[in-house]
Amino acid sequence: MGEIWVNMGGTNNAARLELKSVHGTSGLGVMQLRFQFEASCRHDASAQRPMWLEGKVHAVGLGTSSGYLGRLAVESSPVTLHSLAATATFVLVADLDHRQVQIIEEHRTGGVKFNLEVTGTAMTDGNLERIGVGTIECEVNQSNWVAILEQMQYRRLLLIELDAPDSGRSTEFAAALDYYRDAEQQYIKQEWRLTVEALRQTLAALVGKKAEDEDGAADVAAAAKALRKESREVDTGYPPRAEQVRLALKFMCDLGAHPEAAETTKADAYSALLMVGGLLHGWQPAKARIAAQSSAEENEPLRATAARA
Repeated sequence: MGEIWVNMGGTNNAARLELKSVHGTSGLGVMQLRFQFEASCRHDASAQRPMWLEGKVHAVGLGTSSGYLGRLAVESSPVTLHSLAATATFVLVADLDHRQVQIIEEHRTGGVKFNLEVTGTAMTDGNLERIGVGTIECEVNQSNWVAILEQMQYRRLLLIELDAPDSGRSTEFAAALDYYRDAEQQYIKQEWRLTVEALRQTLAALVGKKAEDEDGAADVAAAAKALRKESREVDTGYPPRAEQVRLALKFMCDLGAHPEAAETTKADAYSALLMVGGLLHGWQPAKARIAAQSSAEENEPLRATAARA
């Protein structure tokens, strides 16, 4: 993936640092990029001289959003090459937050490029001295970047600041959540049309229907009209209104109305992903919630009588 050379004292190219792979991991509220290197001793000047490496990492190729991501720190210090031609592996890590990864996702058009500026110090006769290292640019292709996002557990949240709901609510909800996860994966892969199709499946599965059971514009309008009429007579609450949102979103995600692939853009997929995620976050079947509400209203006089007694 690339290499940089270490200069020590008056010796150029005393050691080589070769970038072998890039991985991701997750922690408590933080994600981490892990750049794995192999160091090799190319001159006696670098043998038996412990090195402490550090640096900075930048994201490049993202237009005006390109820039500094964070500090690089070696995971295990120091890195020591014990003899000529000896090798040692080490990892430089950079901590990222969710917003940084989100900005990358909003602006990348394929893979991701990183620029690593590496520097450090080495021990010589009991004294520390700065060593010259250098800069390396590495490109992570799209398939590898998708794998890194998985490793960092990016989008384990349905939306920013919305925890993923419990899939154990019902079999219908579990199926809907699976389709939503697929939509997230398709979005990460920049498959905008497949993202919207998976969301259409999500909205159908939520009420135990198939995606091809389409509701036309007239059906959506009629349902909204009926609910408006009902709301004048009784307190309908949120559940029936949420069902209207589901119907409208499913109508929005009907790809039959958008036959050309180019008609479904990144903005379309992203807005649909956000809206469906918000709907899932607080979803409960309308009938069940209406029944619970009616039961509570029926029992209210009994509770009041008991309280007076």
